[in-house]
Amino acid sequence: MPTSDAGASGAPGPPRAAGRGRPPDPAKHAAILAAARRLFFSGSIQALTMEAVARASGVSKVTVYSHFGDLQGLIRAVVLLQRSEMTAALDDLPSGQRGLKQALIDLGCALMGFLSSDDYVALQRMLATLAGRETWLGALVYRDGAEATRDRLAARLAEASARGDLRTHDSRLAAEQLLGMWQGIQTTGLLSGGCPRPDAEELRRRVESGVEVLLRAYAPEDMDRKTDPQG
Repeated sequence: MPTSDAGASGAPGPPRAAGRGRPPDPAKHAAILAAARRLFFSGSIQALTMEAVARASGVSKVTVYSHFGDLQGLIRAVVLLQRSEMTAALDDLPSGQRGLKQALIDLGCALMGFLSSDDYVALQRMLATLAGRETWLGALVYRDGAEATRDRLAARLAEASARGDLRTHDSRLAAEQLLGMWQGIQTTGLLSGGCPRPDAEELRRRVESGVEVLLRAYAPEDMDRKTDPQG
């Protein structure tokens, strides 16, 4: 499995340094990624080839290979870029319950906007059809997408606990609980065509409700005493 340089946020690293000649062009790098993303979320893995990406981005196939190594490296870069865009709210998480709450809401709205999109539904349907053949693809998307997002959120919740903004808790479990409250059974409904796509207001209501439950469940003990009339 090829690897790709990524910062703490999971964003793709800069273009690979060329062995000889001119250094990689950042504009071409961005154009290749944009073209690959469109093809990746088209719902057909057959449409995503290095040749197709080269045509769609207006560069040579050699250029695509020089920037990303191979198809798996290119797909991983697309997944990392999507993840970094969704989790940007966690980059500089403010201290204090109020700042933590808003950052989690911002994360949830960005995440749920993607998880209810046509792109996400097309991707999940494609992965389901390929589960028995292209096993590397599902593993890559799960590891560098869902699992890494969970772990990044868990790390931020652990930091909040260390600061005293939350009580000591199993941060990985708490992250999964929050993600589960946000998503609910939505993916099942969207994939089966059994429910309509929720609008932005419904998604925000679900996100805010989930954040409120999590913050109450893991509120610092001194805050519990302040709100408990028997305390």
